Amino acid sequence: MVIKLDLKDKKILYELDKNCRQSNAEIARKVELSKQVVGQRIQKMIENKLITTFYAVIDISKLGFTVHKNFLRLQNITKEKEKELIEYAKSNPNVVWATSCDGRYDFIFSTWAKDPEHLNNILKELNKKFGEFIYERQIATILKGQYLTRDYLLNKKRNHGEGEVFFGAIPESINLDKTDWKILMALGQNARMSAVDVASKAHISADVIGDRIRKLEKIGVLKHYNFVPNESVYPYLHYKILISLRNNSEQIEGSFLSYCRSNPNIVYVVKALGSWDFEVDVELENIGQFREIMMGLKSHFQNDMRDYSSLFIYQVHKYNFCPSTLE
Repeated sequence: MVIKLDLKDKKILYELDKNCRQSNAEIARKVELSKQVVGQRIQKMIENKLITTFYAVIDISKLGFTVHKNFLRLQNITKEKEKELIEYAKSNPNVVWATSCDGRYDFIFSTWAKDPEHLNNILKELNKKFGEFIYERQIATILKGQYLTRDYLLNKKRNHGEGEVFFGAIPESINLDKTDWKILMALGQNARMSAVDVASKAHISADVIGDRIRKLEKIGVLKHYNFVPNESVYPYLHYKILISLRNNSEQIEGSFLSYCRSNPNIVYVVKALGSWDFEVDVELENIGQFREIMMGLKSHFQNDMRDYSSLFIYQVHKYNFCPSTLE
């Protein structure tokens, strides 16, 4: 059953979306509520499964990886086998994101890979287990990703450059020690984890955790802290739009990105290398809003859009930018 949100809930969610590592006291000052009320409301959202998890946006390229999205169209698959596929993706240390959807594709998952051979080995394992149920697969490599704040929660007009979080795709060589990795894995599992709990997992003093996290933020490894809504009860629909452009010149792409940034319902934009040029994620109240967004895109870019398709995201199963075990 869809959960109704009042204005106080929306204000709290907006602050969690901007930075879910904010303390209850920090959020309370911004939303003009008491620290106790903020804590109670966040806990209720978790208990009602409105929020499934809190995650850290990690620039995987700075860990030496690229991200590849796999779009699967399934065939002759039972509910039991589909559940097995979902559990496989959730438990696989190379899968950073997985979701079920309706539309041209039925299941999408993102893998990180150090190189093409690493990616090939990951997909070979998948094919061995589920190849007979895969009718079609498209792979799109993320060139650049951008998160945008959920300004629709407060009917807020988005200012240019506000609430934008980027991550890239060109692997870099940044030296991280085992403690850094343990911190990233802990925040990947729960970005609101206290410094004491992170310290416990990283086996270091809580006094140095703050410095370590600030260092990872400064060098661009830790980019943002956010929450994952549960689509089955979250009162907003989630669509992913796959868009191909006729001419993907820098000018057209710049205009397209600016247009996306100006829409408060567009929360995620990816420049992809694959069968389409961009992925655009939107969250909105009803199908009518979706039609308005599509009409706006098609009208504004009528000479530039070659093709598009849309997917309805009905359940995110995994969202963890750093799920791997230490090697």
